[in-house]
Amino acid sequence: MTFIDRTPTEPENHVRGLSRLTAVTSMLSVIAVAGLALTGHPEAAVAAAIAGGAAAGVNVTVNIRR
Repeated sequence: MTFIDRTPTEPENHVRGLSRLTAVTSMLSVIAVAGLALTGHPEAAVAAAIAGGAAAGVNVTVNIRR
């Protein structure tokens, strides 16, 4: 975000936290899918891939006009 004087500011902590949560969820779903696939559970691997993709694929953008 930039103020009127064009000074850039750092994103707030909750924005960073949500980004990290999305990244961790994606990483865990990839690990779960790989583990399930390697242990002979292809149906569970597909279900975990769909759930992980849905969790990582949600993106919310808010535009505030002043």
